[in-house]
Amino acid sequence: MNNPIIDMDILFEGVYQKLVSPDFGQNLGGELPLFIQQIPVSKQSELTYQANRLVSRLAKQGKKAIIIDLFDLSVKILDEEGVLQTLLEEEKELDSDAISSTLDSILDIKEVVIPRINEIIQEKAPDFTLITGVGRVYPFMRSHGILNNIEELANESNLVLFFPGDYNNLQLSLFGIISDENYYRGHNLSDIKCSYDNI
Repeated sequence: MNNPIIDMDILFEGVYQKLVSPDFGQNLGGELPLFIQQIPVSKQSELTYQANRLVSRLAKQGKKAIIIDLFDLSVKILDEEGVLQTLLEEEKELDSDAISSTLDSILDIKEVVIPRINEIIQEKAPDFTLITGVGRVYPFMRSHGILNNIEELANESNLVLFFPGDYNNLQLSLFGIISDENYYRGHNLSDIKCSYDNI
């Protein structure tokens, strides 16, 4: 998946066609509408542009989508807790374990991050919630931990997590080199067929 010749315009065209397909998410057999879209590691810098463009295109089709960037959300939470400036100013002097402990506590996935995302989804009531920033929050948030806790949100909105790495329907490999625990509840968006695929 991490082949640098992969064109993000083509990849996101495929994502768009699937999301606007009338049969998208209809045959999940009772499983959660949680989708993982692999993106090339070398193309992460294009993700913000492509995700925003996708939101605009979906809106023209009457589909409401929102973007939740995990990195931006984390920075906002740290700022609200009054520790962001201290971390930035004293990073070189602070012990790395102390920084990790602080981040783990304030950015607790289950107790802090997921409830915040849930608030946003409840307020915006989108058809699709696009999750970005996975690569930028590593190692303070692991993709497996995010997915295991984010499942509960899939009852409120179709979740699409853009993952910089590989996902083979069993294991996540961040950046194509960092293997995480086995995970099999997310649907690999690259494998999903829809009525638009042959147009």
